[in-house]
Amino acid sequence: MKKNIKLKLWSFFWIFVVVFLFVALSYFVQTRLDFFEGLIVAGWVGMVIHVLLNVLAVVFAPITVLPLISLAVGLWGVGMAVFLTVLGWTLGSFIAFGLSRKFGVPIIRRFISLDELYTLEDKMKVGNTFWSVLLLRLIVPVDILSYALGLFSHISFWSYALATVIGILPFAFGFAYLGGVPYVYQAVLGLGFLIIVLVVLIFREVWGKKK
Repeated sequence: MKKNIKLKLWSFFWIFVVVFLFVALSYFVQTRLDFFEGLIVAGWVGMVIHVLLNVLAVVFAPITVLPLISLAVGLWGVGMAVFLTVLGWTLGSFIAFGLSRKFGVPIIRRFISLDELYTLEDKMKVGNTFWSVLLLRLIVPVDILSYALGLFSHISFWSYALATVIGILPFAFGFAYLGGVPYVYQAVLGLGFLIIVLVVLIFREVWGKKK
């Protein structure tokens, strides 16, 4: 029980860090965009770096580079930020899926937590069709799901690929749009989101003790 509480608190801490970094980077982008534009990251090299960082974030879970989306929006606009982010997430998910399906546990244990992976094993029993994978894409993080589908499901690569691209588009659009919102509103939304997450965690903990 104590271990479960510790994991929940650790998860909340990382969510807080991601939200804080997203808002903080948005603040600097919106108030000091000239600084970032003066760096090499404003050109095509920066676009390549952004894609590669998103690929690595998916392959080496649970690393996240979500805060960089606000930087991408400031540098290249919402449309390009969405395209580059989707490209990075998609390529990363393809690599994770391929590694998992071809090499299995001996390889993927070097990239992700097997304990977290096996918690999804039962869900993967339904992950053998385009529509089921599309649904899972909307509720399970890109990184861990890609490995789980490659290891536990029998879906074809092309069905997986199409469901993946469609499934991650809403998140890319959502985060890119949020990255263009004034940082004050982002801070308010982020605080509200953290409060909701904390309330849910507390409710689940109390409900679990009652049961």
